[in-house]
Amino acid sequence: MTPLILADDFAGACDSAARAAAAGYSASAILTPPPASLDADLLAVSTETRHSSPAAARAAIRSLEALLRGRALYKKIDSTLRGPWIDEVDELLLCTDYSQALVCPAFPDQGRTVLHGWLYVGGQPARRIDCPFTVRDASTEDDLARIAADLCSSILPVGSAGLAFHFFRRDRPSATPQTPALRPQPGPWLVLIGSSHPSSRAQLQFLRDARLPNVLINPDSYPSSLSGAFATGGETAARFLRAAGASGIALLRELLPGVPAGLILGGRYNGAVMITKAGGFGAPDAILRALEFVL
Repeated sequence: MTPLILADDFAGACDSAARAAAAGYSASAILTPPPASLDADLLAVSTETRHSSPAAARAAIRSLEALLRGRALYKKIDSTLRGPWIDEVDELLLCTDYSQALVCPAFPDQGRTVLHGWLYVGGQPARRIDCPFTVRDASTEDDLARIAADLCSSILPVGSAGLAFHFFRRDRPSATPQTPALRPQPGPWLVLIGSSHPSSRAQLQFLRDARLPNVLINPDSYPSSLSGAFATGGETAARFLRAAGASGIALLRELLPGVPAGLILGGRYNGAVMITKAGGFGAPDAILRALEFVL
């Protein structure tokens, strides 16, 4: 049965799915139950519970029990531990066959590491990881690879996109990374910045200063056709796709660390390129660099 990444926001679903694509999977991130015609050997789903109450987060997990049953799961959490993730993991242990969970939110490419049970962001201690599950330290990609190698089928892996790559790579050590071609259609590009994170604000200013032609930044209305769209923030990406009648993003790949891209699945912009990014990820030129791949 197709493995499943379960995230708490859509940007996280996309960046973890793209990391799985780097490990050799054909990966799609979906907002709705997958259409029968979807050709993917890994799915990522978001419960959209990053800002929900613990009770609502648990209910969202229970509502997906039929989809979760019998699958190999990866529970994707925020790399800075936002959201009711402890309740979500606990509920997953209740409604699946996993007997315990292993937690490591490290994502070295984005400056997230774990040392002595503390999460560090940009080299500074952010918070202690207090939870009833096993917590593992990791500061490098080699550390994450060792953690993935230690996992067995009864242990639920819980982490960011950092651990996701190594978890999926261990079963396909010689697989070729999936890098499907992105062939943008003619038309304008949308850039939608919904995050108020300082990193996103700096990236927005950098992009405005570049004055790229045919790029619409946070427009009041959407054009009838698109070459592609870039959305910062999971809620922004999900809201845009739903408004367009799309069910998700297919054929994901990673353009930059933490910046996945794929093709819009269904709706008025079916087949257009879609790029997403978590609000706190990336240098000031991250959006511009990602767009350079497709413009």
